[in-house]
Amino acid sequence: MNSALSFVMKPDSALPIAKLRTLEPDGRIMITVGEQPIQFRSIVSSHHLVEEKIIRLQSYWLKASQNQDL
Repeated sequence: MNSALSFVMKPDSALPIAKLRTLEPDGRIMITVGEQPIQFRSIVSSHHLVEEKIIRLQSYWLKASQNQDL
C-alpha cells in the first residue's frame, strides 16, 4: 500500500492521538486512533469527513479502554 503520513492531531484531553495517512492513488484518508492492543482504523473518502470520524473512533477507543480496565 502506498501512503504518506499527513499529520497527527493532538487531542485536548487524555484521548489518544489520531494519525492520518493519505492513501495513493485515490487520495482517501486512513485514520488510526490508539495503539495496540486497543486501536481503531477507518478510511474516509474526503477531508470534510475526517473530524467526525476522529471523534467517533476516539469514542470507540474510550469505551474499549474502560472495558479493558474492568
